Amino acid sequence: MATTKLRGRLELTVREARGPVVARRTAENMVVRNGAAVVARLFSGVAGAVPVNQIRVGFAGESGTPELKALTAPDGAIPAGALASPLTPANFHIDTGPVDSVQVSISAVFHPTVDLDHVTEAGLFAGDDLYNHVVFEPLSMKAGQDITFFWQINFPFGH
Repeated sequence: MATTKLRGRLELTVREARGPVVARRTAENMVVRNGAAVVARLFSGVAGAVPVNQIRVGFAGESGTPELKALTAPDGAIPAGALASPLTPANFHIDTGPVDSVQVSISAVFHPTVDLDHVTEAGLFAGDDLYNHVVFEPLSMKAGQDITFFWQINFPFGH
């Protein structure tokens, strides 16, 4: 029996504060094993199940595997809070249109509080559980810039 996988894509835009776009990246989404467990806990109503509630950035040298549980930390002493941005229900849009999947779009702006050089990965987290992972060409994020993350994740059905 063939299976249809969740499909997702990230588009990231770096913009000077109230100014021009200075960089763009796109990447394919990989749901990790922890991410599948996040969905399973929510689906089954496990007490204390946490929805996706933050974006984090990291510094991976290569793509991860489905067993990945965390993003790669920076070499320097950057506080963990400077690598994360919260998500609220207002950041999510669900489209149940006429296609063969339900699409969840997540749009959020990350405001770096410190300069972050050579950022190469991002992930959506449910508390401390990594849901998905994307790797992209290195970019610098500077304090005062607006980093827009736009994820589209498709949940297929009818296959």
